Amino acid sequence: MALKGLDIFKLTPKTNCKDCGNPTCMAFAMKVASGALPIEKCPHMSAEALSTLSEATAPPMKSYKVGDLSLGGETVLSRHEKTLVSKTLYAVQVCDCMDEAKQDEVIRNIPAVDYERISERMYVEMVYVRHSADKASADFAALVGKVKALGRPMVLSCTDVEAMKAGVEAAAGCDIIVNGATAGNYADMSAVATGAKALLGVRADSLEQLHEVVEKLEAAGNKNLILEVSAASVKEAYAEAIQIRRAALKDGDRTFGYPSIVNVAALADGDAHLEAALLSLFTCKYGSIVVCSGMTYAKALPLYGLRQNIFTDPQKPMKVQPGIYPINGADENSPCCLTVDFALTYFLVSGELERSKMPVNLLITDASGMSVLTAWAAGKFSSSSIKKFFDEFDINNKIKSRALIIPGKVAVMKGEIQDKLPEWSVIVGTTEAVQLVKYLRDEEWKKSYVDKSAAAAPAAGEAAAEPAPAPKKVIPAPPIVVTGPYMIDDKPVTYKGHDPNAQTFVTIGERIHCISPAIRKAMDTYDEAPILKRAAEQIAAGATYLDVNIGPAESNGPELMQWAVQLLQQNFNNVPLALDTANQKAIEAGIKVYNRTNGKPIVNSADAGSRISNIDLAAANDAIVIALCSADGIAKDNEERMMHCHNMLERGLHLGMESDDLWFDPLFLVIKGMQDKQMDVLNAIRAFSDEGLKSTGGLSNNSNGMPKHIRPIMDAAMVGMAMTMGLTSAIVNPCDLRLMETIKSCDIIKNHNLYADSYLEI
Repeated sequence: MALKGLDIFKLTPKTNCKDCGNPTCMAFAMKVASGALPIEKCPHMSAEALSTLSEATAPPMKSYKVGDLSLGGETVLSRHEKTLVSKTLYAVQVCDCMDEAKQDEVIRNIPAVDYERISERMYVEMVYVRHSADKASADFAALVGKVKALGRPMVLSCTDVEAMKAGVEAAAGCDIIVNGATAGNYADMSAVATGAKALLGVRADSLEQLHEVVEKLEAAGNKNLILEVSAASVKEAYAEAIQIRRAALKDGDRTFGYPSIVNVAALADGDAHLEAALLSLFTCKYGSIVVCSGMTYAKALPLYGLRQNIFTDPQKPMKVQPGIYPINGADENSPCCLTVDFALTYFLVSGELERSKMPVNLLITDASGMSVLTAWAAGKFSSSSIKKFFDEFDINNKIKSRALIIPGKVAVMKGEIQDKLPEWSVIVGTTEAVQLVKYLRDEEWKKSYVDKSAAAAPAAGEAAAEPAPAPKKVIPAPPIVVTGPYMIDDKPVTYKGHDPNAQTFVTIGERIHCISPAIRKAMDTYDEAPILKRAAEQIAAGATYLDVNIGPAESNGPELMQWAVQLLQQNFNNVPLALDTANQKAIEAGIKVYNRTNGKPIVNSADAGSRISNIDLAAANDAIVIALCSADGIAKDNEERMMHCHNMLERGLHLGMESDDLWFDPLFLVIKGMQDKQMDVLNAIRAFSDEGLKSTGGLSNNSNGMPKHIRPIMDAAMVGMAMTMGLTSAIVNPCDLRLMETIKSCDIIKNHNLYADSYLEI
């Protein structure tokens, strides 16, 4: 089985020479373990170590290329364990037992299904050319010659060695799989496949016999194999496909560590509905090549969508390509709707636009595959990113219309976008995609449309144009007024202080967040009351830090952050804060006015990808930084998490930071949908703790999507388990009484707080 990163590290030279392109031998070992780099990338590895590692790190299933198509290479059974490597390929069967008219019809229909979905071409990748025992070798060769004209890889299915030789000769110059080795002919068929430099397909009457034939072929030196699941019934075929894959991946039986072929055309025996169902079944479990009698759009649309979901990294969002998408025959004079590149958003919005029957240009901007609100809060969907998108795609010259409809959920962006695109009329659209049909049919957008070209044109007889519109004015932050202690239930709320050296669990209150409409409005207008109310509730509940998320805040980020920092610290005895925004200048401005009496400020957050410079920012300002163990996407496994952790730790230490000032976040994952990944997160926390590192994270992510009454139960259970693994902090809702009681109880059990009968009140 594959070695772990630390096992690989023990066999490296440990010189940190950087000749492999990595900063340390540890970083190199982690990348090798995750499959990101080959072992040979290290020029100083000993021959003995290379031999050991090559065998140990090889995937349990062999991987191959047939033309440009990939087969095998899988290391896991489930897509949630790790990204699957090679997608299922579909082949259409044509047989020399068919009359010529039928053969021609099947071959002619193969190219009929060919379309693109989310930047991936959907088509029939291969042709399964079958030889019937009652036909001559010449018939098989003639059919192979016909299929060859399609220019697609072929699976030549034939157990007659002489007929196979004729078929291979007819297929010269085409990528093929020689599929026909049995217990009786495997030696001769292997010679044919070896001569053709092709994979050899192996079949047998039982799994036991298949295992024996593969062992004999391997002993003879042929390990370029593919296994055909040739059971007589659906039940048996399903069982065999799973047993072959499990034997290779779970039991480490490399004799079954090869890709597989499943012929559902034979299993369905002409039943079109059964065949469609079996195509889906063996896409999931576990056909490398699945053979059908024909492909139509009715079969393809759901089938290829299923395949794309299964063979897309589940921990990275599905994205569509940024660009201009004309809907309903839109042209350069049609209005434009703007949204993000998250695939689900694209399909929902484009579907409703099509349903409206109104011509519209859908503009898709790069937002790292995030939804609208998430991208906006993370700074990925901002006026600057939109301006950059317009410049890169030359929107102004490609589209004459100047009507730009933005999502209603980010109406707050209208002014900033208008500043960056002054010649456009920015219109706030609907909050939900389903509302677009009526909105466009009734031309409601025209009520807010301003013809900028007409307004800018000089009046008749005037010698000069009208002056450009004045830039948007930013509301200045008002002075902070402290009127006295904030009261809850007639009791004053004051922050009790925090000892940074204490071992007690650090809670970071999450409720001052710009995604909340009330908080967003308060920040837009510098309204103190809603912000102070939420701060007081969290402090009264026992929060150690407060997270202040102001969103991208491009127009007034520094001013807004300084106002928020001073407002909270002056009203609540210098409560320590986590400064949360994608705007680095805003974080720097907040730190300038920050009072460190109760602890350093926290920079929320850095990662090992595009946000790694936030570690530099924290180092330069003697701040703590939350370091997400990811690189613009969730890590596939703990090997990758620890690789990111070590990369960020090295960067911080190199800049003079203390290790205690980097709080590593494993990224808590949604239980509803990623239940089998929860122990990975907990084990990552244990790994941080074992290395003496501090950890934190957005704990409530784990219960997203659950009913409201269940979320506190799951959050409390998760924090208890995480604290036993060594979690030192979490971003939470401190007003969740069950959660806070669990945290206090765990602190006592871990001997981090003194027990008392009234401990819940301390």
